[in-house]
Amino acid sequence: MTGTPEKILDHFLETMRMDTHHSDPDPAVDDFVLMHCVFMPNSQLCQLLMAQYHAVAPPGSEQERMEYAVTCKRRVLNLAMRWAAVHTYYLQEEPAALTFLEELYGSVSNDSRILRALKDFVPDLEKVVKLHSEEVKLGKQKVLLRQFSNGDERLAKKQPIRNGDDILLKVYCSDHTYTTIRVAVAATGREVTSAVGEKLASNEDLLLVHLSSAGEKQVLKPSDVSVFSTLSINGRMFACPRDQLNALTPLPDQEGPSAGSMSSFELMSSKDLAYQMTLYDWELFSCVHEHELLYHTFGRLSFRRTTANLDLFIRRFNQVQLWVVTEVCLCGQLSKRVQLLKKFIKIAAHCREFKNLNSFFAIIMGMSNPAVSRLTLTWEKLPSKFKKFYAEFESMMDPSRNHRAYRLTVTKIEPAIIPFMPLLLKDMTFSHEGNKTFIDNMVNFEKMRMIANTIRAVRHCRSQPFNPEVCQPNKNHAEVRGYVRKLCVIDNQRTLTTLSYRLEPRRT
Repeated sequence: MTGTPEKILDHFLETMRMDTHHSDPDPAVDDFVLMHCVFMPNSQLCQLLMAQYHAVAPPGSEQERMEYAVTCKRRVLNLAMRWAAVHTYYLQEEPAALTFLEELYGSVSNDSRILRALKDFVPDLEKVVKLHSEEVKLGKQKVLLRQFSNGDERLAKKQPIRNGDDILLKVYCSDHTYTTIRVAVAATGREVTSAVGEKLASNEDLLLVHLSSAGEKQVLKPSDVSVFSTLSINGRMFACPRDQLNALTPLPDQEGPSAGSMSSFELMSSKDLAYQMTLYDWELFSCVHEHELLYHTFGRLSFRRTTANLDLFIRRFNQVQLWVVTEVCLCGQLSKRVQLLKKFIKIAAHCREFKNLNSFFAIIMGMSNPAVSRLTLTWEKLPSKFKKFYAEFESMMDPSRNHRAYRLTVTKIEPAIIPFMPLLLKDMTFSHEGNKTFIDNMVNFEKMRMIANTIRAVRHCRSQPFNPEVCQPNKNHAEVRGYVRKLCVIDNQRTLTTLSYRLEPRRT
């Protein structure tokens, strides 16, 4: 299960099943196609595949030489088609990959006139080449307004964020003024600070700082990639000279809301809220490219790629969790707080019904946050039926025996599923950190298989479109949709704990 990158490619080409269509699953080859970027860049793979396609047959009869050529070419085409299907729009960002596909298409078109066995590949390959070249022509860089302001862009259907995109990014100065810069999605810390310096006409050496609502400062490295997507929910990006670092203070709007929004959403049905939350989560989840999971696990710096779609999806989990805590801690009336707990338990139940396990867990984890779980008077007044539901939901979160309760639940559900993403990422990190990528300078392919297995679990979750049987959207459908996409939260645990003690002081 170890070998040089070239030998591993040879092995998969030689052992490839020739009786299956390239769109049918072939777990062994799929593992290679998914994981090769860790040990063999696309430029190298394309070169090797082209050499294999044009491989010279060993001495023998004309019939034997013809059969050898057909087999070699079919194997390369089979692998190339699987590779293009997995990489999707990422191929458009690599000129070498597109050139390879175009050259391959030209060779197959010519060869298929003599070698009839290649004819089947021509229309499929033509479709792939056409799709990518048209996309590249259309690829005018669209500006993504920052995903983190509570602007109306949240209400538009989410599109995947690509490396070639530009974003508008607000960067603040120590006096709370800000400048808006336009940078590439995968921009490094150095590129952001130089864009800010240019805009402010400043020659000073600037530090790029992520400032949380609690005032915690994280100085970003000049080499950090895609810095905009690492911001916490109410975090902001600051640029300042080193001598101003200690003077940085959070902006007033980083504190989050000072009043709850229960009066708005208590009138919305729990099922509608869960449905709209699931629609939004599905959009975010659908935007996550499989390779982002790899970049997240192995470190995106080594790939110089963004994981912005995955970051937004993880941020959403944290946001839903904090929404629950924020609403409960901002609700001054005991009877209303009891109503709130009931409402959240109902929303969680509907999320589970819609197979949205990500928001289901986020809500339950929000309710088990210390600022909420310590509110004894509130929990005492919760009807026993709801206490029972909550206990059942909490048992699904039991981490014992490697989250067995959750894993069993997932095996019994048919896709489409929105999985509990933090656990999938934990699985991948565990496989990565517990196993070496190279052993004696050879690729440890057993490790690649383990990580590919987790990514296959994500693929399985998305193997069917999300389309649950749901009651017709009510009259306030647009209002519910707008509400769930613009959740305002307090993300400072100290503030939430203080509010919680104001509601129910410590019992002496």
